[in-house]
Amino acid sequence: MWTRKELKSEAKKFLKRNYWKAFIVCLITALLSGGISNSSTNSSIDNENGEPFFQQEYHNIKISPSMDLISSLDKGLENPFVFKVTSKAFILLIIIGLILRIVVGNVLEVGQKRFFIDGFKGCPEIGKLFTTFKNGEWLPITGKMLLMNIYLLLWTLLLVIPGIIKSYEYRMVPYILSENPYISLSDAIQISKEMTNDEKWEIFILDLSFLGWLLLGSLLFGIGGIFVLPYKEATIAKLYEHYRENIPLGEQFNYILD
Repeated sequence: MWTRKELKSEAKKFLKRNYWKAFIVCLITALLSGGISNSSTNSSIDNENGEPFFQQEYHNIKISPSMDLISSLDKGLENPFVFKVTSKAFILLIIIGLILRIVVGNVLEVGQKRFFIDGFKGCPEIGKLFTTFKNGEWLPITGKMLLMNIYLLLWTLLLVIPGIIKSYEYRMVPYILSENPYISLSDAIQISKEMTNDEKWEIFILDLSFLGWLLLGSLLFGIGGIFVLPYKEATIAKLYEHYRENIPLGEQFNYILD
């Protein structure tokens, strides 16, 4: 039986030697899969009268840093031209983000798991992140990760709680694909189910244990959480390693991960 303390202790040992490598891997994965959103506002204030240095007129809308942001947006969207351009840009960004997530982000996610798995074996190479794009692995990984995400979406649309439960049942699928990209999705899901059987609540609590760190990290202009991701990813990778070594799989699955 694993404990949160043991997993985190092993993760910390790994990160003491390889934190910046792990950070770069997590950063690239987050950026290319749309995992980081950063918004910030800056304003320049005249120290003498407290007024902004600049104001801008656009379509009879006065915009300045001192104005209420929501009010400015409401007024801007009242203009048909602004509304049309904004709507199209928003839809285009969503489409681009989805495509990027499907064809790049999912594959990098599996590569990220491979980096941490091999890292615990003594081979923490940043290049591991991109090995999933080689040797014909990209297409099968893309298809299986997309199909898995569709399954999770359908479960979530059916009922939220079953969707959450299924997300924990499928939690180890990316790790399994990182070791065997050519395994069928049904086999990968079945193995993940066997690994996480009667463990979902404990994994949920493990996830919650990082909440404070993530909230603290988010205070850094909304992007500080990325500095915490290596810690969480290393911990979950260690959990997978534990399952890999200690959870007996059905005979039909033993050869898959040997």
